[in-house]
Amino acid sequence: MKVTSANISFNPENTPTSQDFNDVYFSNTNGVDETDYVFIGGNDLLSRWENHTHANFCIAETGFGTGLNFFRTIQHFKFFRQKNPEHLLTNLHFISTEKHPLTKADASNIYQKWRNERFLVSCDDEYADLAQWIRQYPLAVEGIHRRHFTNMTLKCEVVLDLHYGDAIDSLLQIQQTPNGLVDAWFLDGFAPSKNDSMWTQALYEIMARLSKFGCTFATFTAAGLVKRGLLAVGFNVEKRKGFGKKREMLIGTFSQDSCQQSTNDIQAALVYSDTHNSNMSFTPQKLKSNQAPYFIRTGSSNTHKITIVGNGLAGAMVALKLTQQGKKVELLWQGNTPADGASGNPVGGFYPQLNAQNNQASQLQLHSFLYAVEFYKSLNEQHAFEHQWCGALQLAFNENTQTRLSKLAGSQLWPIDLARIVSAQQASEIAKVPIPYNCLHIPDAGWISPPSLVAACIEQAQSSGLLNLRSNQRILGYLSDENNGVSLQLSDGKQIANKTINTDTLIIALGEGCEPLLKKVVPLRLTRGQVEMVAAHSQHQQQQVLDLPNAPANKMSALQTLLCHKGYFTPQVNGFHSLGSTYVKNDLNCEPRQAETDANLDMHCESMKKANWLVELENARENKANYARAAIRCSTPDHLPVVGNVPAQSQFDELADLYKALPLTHYSTASVERNVFVLTGLGSRGLTTAPLMAEILVSQVLNKPMPLSKSLLDALNPNRFIVRSLIRRQTW
Repeated sequence: MKVTSANISFNPENTPTSQDFNDVYFSNTNGVDETDYVFIGGNDLLSRWENHTHANFCIAETGFGTGLNFFRTIQHFKFFRQKNPEHLLTNLHFISTEKHPLTKADASNIYQKWRNERFLVSCDDEYADLAQWIRQYPLAVEGIHRRHFTNMTLKCEVVLDLHYGDAIDSLLQIQQTPNGLVDAWFLDGFAPSKNDSMWTQALYEIMARLSKFGCTFATFTAAGLVKRGLLAVGFNVEKRKGFGKKREMLIGTFSQDSCQQSTNDIQAALVYSDTHNSNMSFTPQKLKSNQAPYFIRTGSSNTHKITIVGNGLAGAMVALKLTQQGKKVELLWQGNTPADGASGNPVGGFYPQLNAQNNQASQLQLHSFLYAVEFYKSLNEQHAFEHQWCGALQLAFNENTQTRLSKLAGSQLWPIDLARIVSAQQASEIAKVPIPYNCLHIPDAGWISPPSLVAACIEQAQSSGLLNLRSNQRILGYLSDENNGVSLQLSDGKQIANKTINTDTLIIALGEGCEPLLKKVVPLRLTRGQVEMVAAHSQHQQQQVLDLPNAPANKMSALQTLLCHKGYFTPQVNGFHSLGSTYVKNDLNCEPRQAETDANLDMHCESMKKANWLVELENARENKANYARAAIRCSTPDHLPVVGNVPAQSQFDELADLYKALPLTHYSTASVERNVFVLTGLGSRGLTTAPLMAEILVSQVLNKPMPLSKSLLDALNPNRFIVRSLIRRQTW
């Protein structure tokens, strides 16, 4: 849902100031120097990067503000890469929270001031990242907004996960890992005296849960409340001279030894709180994880060789993202060419399914769409594919849809930059053809050619030299061995004897082909869908083809936006309008059927029956140039994708007493197929959901921070169906 933007002004020193908290965003003296001294120096980042022995380094921040700390950290990281081009550390992950983000206009204004004043002066392209940030500035909606800042010259990537919402709530929703996630903390919210709701025991407890041993922190404040809170949860804390006129600040380290001593500190904090009316009430038990053990996600123990099975949107995007992380990937599939299944439709509609409820389904649609918009724009700059960001109009074509759109508008969950209600006249101006209904307009939507998109992903991945393709390979089964490897049994359809290959990590992204491999642990639903390609002709051509002497001018081809109702109807693409689609359960036949063609056309004519250009679609029924295509979609009972570890069948026994609602501490991590992962169940929304689902899977496989909140990740976990069935005591 929407978040409230910051209310800012500029003080006499020209420093941005929060009117809500009556505090500056950074030092009046010099914000860049303050960042260097307090956060870069306080965490000893430059030296730690030099001595880092892993490819990834993670920083977490409370209070994104203007983004000064983030952009300054990028500059330092670039200098580090310039100085150490062969260093193992290539990826910087920056997690930040912001309850009241700047508006895009305010952010642009501040960054222009920085540029005019040469505020961030240290390299030739000091403002390139700022410009990119403004181009892809997040909408003001709750949740995680992931942005990628890749520098091919320096062979490095910076990933920003900006959490919009309350800091405590946001940090609680970060998926935990067994060995910790964060290497350094920037505690940079407004001062404790101005923003006491953030500087609480909950913050320090969450920091302890997310920190690796050896994790450092730095903060401008030296408040006793902060010092005691950090000591109590296992941080060593020391004071050092503050920046500028500030007398003191705090730095420290999260260590195993200090954790073992923290119980005494907690008790001391309790005594202090009793005598000083503090709001602190630490208990050792609160330091335990709040993650349900059976939903814990585990990454791969070996990613030297990764094999992906599947040649559609899911497989191609996972392959691209893995090669972008420097991983060697083998992509294999059953047919001759990529995108020969459900991802093979010539054109598809790209738009989110929004509703008036802030539930998991709508949140997943929203964040998938927002991430996909940026992913597609970035990919198209590197490797073009067929698409058009022509926007979409969801038609209020009957009483039910009118009520739904009215509720959606009344809920005020979504910013108008994402979607807004427009009148019939406004819709007609957008579509360039008469539209007789009020509509929901989604300006960033449009159409995409899935085969062209799949090809772009594969070709871009191949350009890295890390992708190997193998066609005509059908997977018959797999087996995780005791050495954390995976063996695949394959058939090429020609040899009598099947063959076995070995890999370190297996990713199953097969769509309908997942069903026989997962049917004992994940319930999948296979549905036939047929789409139509309707030829769009000029008036003269139409009279010739249809032999209609009085055929009206063909206004249908003037359509300039995607129309959505029960299905979708695209503008003219390569001489055809695409429309669809049918849904036939448990039918795996992919031959086109005239009955479904008629059903598709009837559905669209009924939904747009008040449009005075509808006669063109009616006339187009008989055009011999038309053709149809049918494919099998793979979905799930709850209509959400499946992303993560493949569950082991032993979970049915391990979690058998879930119905008793015992404390989470009663359960251990649920068993999974080691180093075997799955991405499937995209259904008819693959163009919207595939990029973010691929990002989730790659982040998990590589043990990196996740781009969605814990509650949404749980809703996508492949073992959720096992958990539900055991809680409800229903037969699988």
